[in-house]
Amino acid sequence: MDHLSLFWVTPNREKHLKAIETDFFQRVYRSLKDGTLALPPIPDVVVKLQQVCNSPNTTVRDVSTLLLDDATLTAAVIRSANSAVFSPRTNRPCHDINMAVSRLGIQRVLGIATAHAIQSLKNNAHFSVECNGLLKKSAQASREFASTMALLCQKVKNYDDDGIALEVEKSLLIGLLADIGIYSAVKAYQQYSNEGNYLDFDIASHVFYAVSKEASRFILKSWGFDLDFVEVSLNRHIRRTGEDITYLDVAKMANHLLMFRANDEDIDDHDVEITLAGAEALYELSNLNETDFRHQLSGIINNCGF
Repeated sequence: MDHLSLFWVTPNREKHLKAIETDFFQRVYRSLKDGTLALPPIPDVVVKLQQVCNSPNTTVRDVSTLLLDDATLTAAVIRSANSAVFSPRTNRPCHDINMAVSRLGIQRVLGIATAHAIQSLKNNAHFSVECNGLLKKSAQASREFASTMALLCQKVKNYDDDGIALEVEKSLLIGLLADIGIYSAVKAYQQYSNEGNYLDFDIASHVFYAVSKEASRFILKSWGFDLDFVEVSLNRHIRRTGEDITYLDVAKMANHLLMFRANDEDIDDHDVEITLAGAEALYELSNLNETDFRHQLSGIINNCGF
């Protein structure tokens, strides 16, 4: 299975081998091992949020006060707090940021703010035309993947009689941040090129494929995200859980569903383990016509402010 953060890329073995033999690959790989890879340049308010949200003494008022410094982010958090995905059990509209943070919870607000920052970076990058195009493609793919994860999680919960602990809103945020490492890899390539070095972009894109998993892990851990986020970004389990189905399982099912709907010829080589509830959810979504499927995806991602 292709790494989820670059699941639209079909690995070419010959080019992949050439890529990891390049000086650029060695540079990025060393920066990952040394812990010196450049983190995405997110706004100051999000940096401050990451600092306070990971403190045990932080209050709802602390987070609300920080958010007021960014009107766009404040509006996005309030929209999320009013969405069916993030607040499925309340019909009471939320009009102020204090109520929004209280309803969502501090960690969920951090995830929303970070996801917004990364989506904005990808869509407004100032690199080469090729790099900007790849990042915009990543932003679009992340939205599709995240909304598919959330939709599948929602369906699985509906079919499961045991009350699985997975959260639809967390599935959405995990999907949006699964390929977070791609920005840092592209930025490193742009800097490499600006220094007068040359590397064919097609080969460089295979470097991105080769390092993006570890780059995503490095960034997510640096910013305090939990192992559910890290496992999906790595596309592998790194711990044992007692759960019948995990967020990584949902991610693999989402990728499988997207491959099926795109008639991807590589789907025959893609195995995914699913529960009965997962099989029923996949069956339902696989049989939707394209218009209905896209409508459901759009409903999730747009209503949440993304």
